[in-house]
Amino acid sequence: MRSTRDFLTGIITGVVIGILTAPRSGKETRDKLTEEANKRSGDLKDQWEKGVSQVKEGFEQAKTQVSQYTEKAKDQINQYKEQAQASVNTNKENVKSQYNDKVDELADDAREGVDDAQSSFKVS
Repeated sequence: MRSTRDFLTGIITGVVIGILTAPRSGKETRDKLTEEANKRSGDLKDQWEKGVSQVKEGFEQAKTQVSQYTEKAKDQINQYKEQAQASVNTNKENVKSQYNDKVDELADDAREGVDDAQSSFKVS
């Protein structure tokens, strides 16, 4: 930005010096200065508007990109959530099955112990 400003300042200074040193009448010189000033201010206004337009366009692109990244992140979080839930459900079923198997095994052992105890009382 500074180099552009310095460049424009140099051009304007050169034009003003050139106009002031040209062999013209005072009215012609004033008219020429006014004309050049209007032309340069119009050029600067056009450059400013172009810059503002570029900044707005860049902002919109950045906003769109952030929105896309946000959606991707949401999708990935939901995918990880579903995977974690599926893993929890699988592990839950495995633990439940192991627990039921152990309970059945203990119940069978208890039943055998009761049966053994009953048969030992009958024999005597």
